[in-house]
Amino acid sequence: MTDDQSKPDDRRNNGRRTALKSGQIIYNSGKSSIDCRIRNISQGGARLELGTPQLLPHTFELHIPGQPARLCNLRWAKGNLVGVSFEPQ
Repeated sequence: MTDDQSKPDDRRNNGRRTALKSGQIIYNSGKSSIDCRIRNISQGGARLELGTPQLLPHTFELHIPGQPARLCNLRWAKGNLVGVSFEPQ
């Protein structure tokens, strides 16, 4: 078995890079927020880690210090990890 065969199906169009940055999920017209950690990020999306499993809206803003806010779509959730895709800017 080659390394490519042992990897799960990866549907990303862009390479991702490991990141351990803090961030904040903002929703409900800016009235609600959840702190998160960005585990990895690419041009098209990110994997976020929450302190505890949470129910999230399908669309929200992700704020990362020093970067413009990104509009995100929830793609998957498993435990306290979530995957998001970024809306084009």
